[in-house]
Amino acid sequence: MSALDLDLLSDYLDGDQNEHGLDFAATHGFLCAIAVGPQYDKWLEALFDGNQTKVPAAIIAQIKSWLDALRSNLANEEGIEFPFEIEEADVESSLGDWSVGFVDAMFLNEDAWFTEEHEEQLVDLTLPIMVFSGIDDEDPQMETFRRNGQLMDELAEEIPDNLNELYLMYHTPN
Repeated sequence: MSALDLDLLSDYLDGDQNEHGLDFAATHGFLCAIAVGPQYDKWLEALFDGNQTKVPAAIIAQIKSWLDALRSNLANEEGIEFPFEIEEADVESSLGDWSVGFVDAMFLNEDAWFTEEHEEQLVDLTLPIMVFSGIDDEDPQMETFRRNGQLMDELAEEIPDNLNELYLMYHTPN
């Protein structure tokens, strides 16, 4: 398999030819959720809304390599490296797009994510992601968070460590 080429992925995912998939940042978020969360085998079909056969094989191979790299980094306790600056503490940013992708993937497998055993910790660990995703934009508490720039910066900084915690929660024996 070829080496991971993020420039190739970025060009395709952010380009006009990507009619069925998420953009680059959202795809990274989606893959992060697949990597840290419970097993979900239909992720590729979901990522391209059932149109993965219309996506060039080289792009599919790169996306699978990207997921493998994320999983390897997590398993080796190296954490997740973001392909953009996460200091952009705003819903209308790459981090906002990333969060939408993460939440999309999480809710594909909602029953496995939200078990009684993990629900309280999951809510705490995914709060920053939920805030940045823009979901619950009618929720007054979420809007309060989004209007506080310093709090948004702090929430953004929590996300990489929270991803490690989510990975441990779902991928280590109790």
